[in-house]
Amino acid sequence: MVNIIKIPLQRKRKESTEIELVKASIKGDSISFTELIKLHKVSLYKIAYSYVKDEQKALEIIQDTTYKGLLNIKNLKNPEFFKTWITRILINVSIDYTKNEDKIVYLDEEIPLVENSDSITIDEKVDLYDAIDKLRDKYKMVIILKYFNDMTDEQISNNMDIPINTVKSHLRRAKEELKQFLKEDYLYE
Repeated sequence: MVNIIKIPLQRKRKESTEIELVKASIKGDSISFTELIKLHKVSLYKIAYSYVKDEQKALEIIQDTTYKGLLNIKNLKNPEFFKTWITRILINVSIDYTKNEDKIVYLDEEIPLVENSDSITIDEKVDLYDAIDKLRDKYKMVIILKYFNDMTDEQISNNMDIPINTVKSHLRRAKEELKQFLKEDYLYE
């Protein structure tokens, strides 16, 4: 017996429309590509912002990502993986940007990155962001994708192109390192 998964009609339309836009973009339609970027702009912005913690720098990263995506959309083999593909480009652009950035980056409180911010003080947020910045790139990336962008382990696995067990391992190690960093900060206060 075959199990049929029912997808709500609205979601089905959105997915088919998005795939149509991707296919048109692959054929060279820049207006369709612009629409795709608009569909995913909030998610892309959150990821970029979580790397640089500055609105203008995050927008610059999105601009670079859009440019690189537009140049390389013809290389996308599976239209259904557009979001994963563009997110991977954004992450690479973000990492390159932070490596080339020599300045100290200060936290901008205008964009709420952590929900339920009422229960977390500004000092605790700063400590958390500082601790995340101390993580190795691969650990930082899984933390950002998991907790700032609400991605599942499977989605992270697809985005980073690593096995799901590696994602789980990176998450566990990142949490351990964060605990250690945060404990050390509180010892010195």
